[in-house]
Amino acid sequence: MSLEIRHVGPEGAEEVRAVVLPAFEARPPLDPPAAALSESLTELAALLANGAGGLVARFEGEDVGALVLDPKGTTMYLRRFGVLPKAQGHGIAKVLIDAAVDAAHGYDDLTVVTREELPRTRRFWERQGFREIRRASPNVELRRPLRTFLFDAPDAESMREIGRALAGQLTAGDLVVLSGELGAGKTTFTQGVGQGLEVRGDITSPTFVIAREHPSLVGGPGLVHVDAYRLGGIEELDDLDLETSLDDSVTVVEWGEGVAEGLAESRLEVRIIRALADEEVDSDLDPRRVLMTPIGPRWYEMEVPSSQRPPLAEKLNENLLLDFYRCPESELSELDPSIPLPLSLMVAEHAGGVVMVHNSWRDEWELPGGTIDEGETAREAAEREFLEETGVPAGDVEFVGVGTVQLGHERRIEFVAVYRTVLDGEVDFVPNDEIDELCTWQLGAELPGLSGIDAHLAELAVDRQAQDRPATEEPA
Repeated sequence: MSLEIRHVGPEGAEEVRAVVLPAFEARPPLDPPAAALSESLTELAALLANGAGGLVARFEGEDVGALVLDPKGTTMYLRRFGVLPKAQGHGIAKVLIDAAVDAAHGYDDLTVVTREELPRTRRFWERQGFREIRRASPNVELRRPLRTFLFDAPDAESMREIGRALAGQLTAGDLVVLSGELGAGKTTFTQGVGQGLEVRGDITSPTFVIAREHPSLVGGPGLVHVDAYRLGGIEELDDLDLETSLDDSVTVVEWGEGVAEGLAESRLEVRIIRALADEEVDSDLDPRRVLMTPIGPRWYEMEVPSSQRPPLAEKLNENLLLDFYRCPESELSELDPSIPLPLSLMVAEHAGGVVMVHNSWRDEWELPGGTIDEGETAREAAEREFLEETGVPAGDVEFVGVGTVQLGHERRIEFVAVYRTVLDGEVDFVPNDEIDELCTWQLGAELPGLSGIDAHLAELAVDRQAQDRPATEEPA
């Protein structure tokens, strides 16, 4: 697939308009009509001259997609987004959005405005990670956050401390949406928030009462602690007859993802993940990772608690390598079953470096590997994919560990199994539709298009030798 994304300024107004007009004309008629249909070339050029310009997608030698970047404060609005009908179905819209994410580096979020009469268009944006934040008929505003903060919680007290630190900047009307599997530590986190707010009463799971109110002991905002697991929708909160207005309290909603968003325009989404399927609630033997994602203007100036740490590695499409767990291969069966393990990668040392393959679809250098098929083990998948992508068998293979990855705008969490081998002799590589090049990457060397996550996993796998070597043993 020959797809090119280029950045344009006001001089590209005619190119953008040549895509936007037919793309918008192909949509169902609206009342009032979309502004793009009556916009003059001069007006479009002025919009493109706002400092951010626009993006044009060229597919098979023809301009087929376009959008205008319109920065407002710390938000980057996407205007005049369109793909020609004849070019749809090739993933061009998604590539345009990925390019917009790259162009919006330093901003808090991307925002689009769509119409109530276009539910299919709204669902498309929702699949790309945009969430509704405002509706003023006939317009619907959706926003996609671009920042996620990561915290380590090795034990229950650390989890409470993260909550206490956050409480220091919470004010009346704030909404915190908590997600995580049973026993992940949601209530423990909320206990920390309650301690920081200095509210009355013991904070326990509200499962059997749906919501508990904890008044402030110091004249500050109270805490409303909600369990949304059994709520049919957040509108059912109106039936709970709470004595405290949500506008006068901090509201923490457990199991609130996909339910509580309608409570406030701005919210802080907190997800707690763990590696192992430990049945003991809040077990100190299973360290947690806490992900905070600010959504909406209330959180633009969020003061991030000092215990926040960066991910191990990241990619421009927002994929994050959260952590890496070295363990015996037998522990693959003991991972948290709520987090899928769909991917297996091979780190192959060769000629003083590591084998990398170039994925022509993503235009990216990455480790050989791929999806674990049904009925296949992670090891079998790594060996099969390696042979298919490089043309040589993997030889003697050892298991290294498991990476935890957050996938882009969906913020979906997945595990990835990592294996290692050492190749002798030449690699007889034959290009194919997916993999068009192969190279031996020298760790740390510059390689344009190299996946930051794959590079970091390679470095971790190669470093395994140093970790396994006795302290008195000198390197060869």
